[in-house]
Amino acid sequence: MELIKFINGCRAVEEAVASIYRTFADFFPEHRSFWEDLYRDELEHSFWLSDTNRAEAIDLLPSEDLMPSMELIDQTLAFATGKSQYIKTNPVTLEEALRIALQLEESMVETFTNEMTANLFSSDYKSLSQKIIEAEKLHISKIEDMMIGKGFLQVS
Repeated sequence: MELIKFINGCRAVEEAVASIYRTFADFFPEHRSFWEDLYRDELEHSFWLSDTNRAEAIDLLPSEDLMPSMELIDQTLAFATGKSQYIKTNPVTLEEALRIALQLEESMVETFTNEMTANLFSSDYKSLSQKIIEAEKLHISKIEDMMIGKGFLQVS
């Protein structure tokens, strides 16, 4: 797999999700800061990847055999693009927006973890992939907390 293609695919996913969060900030002005925080975080993840791309700091990425496949990245991008198209043509409630956000974050975590978790977490350095995984897991927690606060998700 070409490293540049991999990085660009991951950046495209981050930017697609950021765009959705920006749209949600406009749809739900009373929760603008929540959505804008997620939006900025996704853009920051894209920047981390672009910085790696520019600097060729490949030591921050795991070896190619530990990275998610391009097929998995393409599937995640298609999923995010589909959700983006959906919200542009169908009005969504806050609950639906939060559920979409949760699906996106869980999908992104899957993309970055399915094929590398076991080996990555046994390494001695904190890779770029680990940083992104941790940030996505924080997003899941933020979204779930908002859903619980709004009564859209029950704690079991």
